[in-house]
Amino acid sequence: MIAIIGAMKVEIDALLALMEDVEASSIQKIPFYTGKLADVPVVVTQSGVGKTLAAMSTTLLLEHFDVSGVINIGTAGGLMENQEVLDVVISTRIAHHDVDVPGWNHGFGLDNPCCFAADERCVQAVSQVIQERDRAWIGPIASGDCFVNTAQQVARIKQEYPEALCAEMEAASIAQVSAHYGVPFVVVRSLSDITLKAGNEMTFEEYAQKASVRSAAWCEKVVVKLAECL
Repeated sequence: MIAIIGAMKVEIDALLALMEDVEASSIQKIPFYTGKLADVPVVVTQSGVGKTLAAMSTTLLLEHFDVSGVINIGTAGGLMENQEVLDVVISTRIAHHDVDVPGWNHGFGLDNPCCFAADERCVQAVSQVIQERDRAWIGPIASGDCFVNTAQQVARIKQEYPEALCAEMEAASIAQVSAHYGVPFVVVRSLSDITLKAGNEMTFEEYAQKASVRSAAWCEKVVVKLAECL
């Protein structure tokens, strides 16, 4: 069974519309939806926003469902001036950018206890699907419990994590829990805004509608590939 995690309802609604034999349940007030997507057994959950809820929902997911791989979908803020709204970022590594412990290494090296590597098979499968239809960036993602919307915030993240392609608020916790359980994972985020770039004309409502439909369409193809390789 492939698990798909989104933080907000809008991020999973289009996905649920494509599923068959959907059954809804709730564990500790976290909603879970099982069914089939492109004939592949899946479980979809709305984690809620932020790293704590993401960690809690991923733990419940892996404790209660027989999951062979995890995909985290949703939105992110782009950290590169040459990015565009609706570009897609596919994770190689994910780190908590807001954890600062004396003696711990920073950056995206695996000597950083707060950095986690996405499964290479998952990255390859997702990349093959998304690069056929969207402009994709493949690289590291930075997570923190803050909305990044100023140049000062970007500078602080880039100081310790210069390779970061985007910033968001759940992926590192999902990655950390998945890694702890030994379950392969990948993070795929659509860019809702580019912090250092003027002219992000699209409202979040417009963006969310477009992004959720795109995300559901490629998820339908990705789960087939993941079911074959995991």
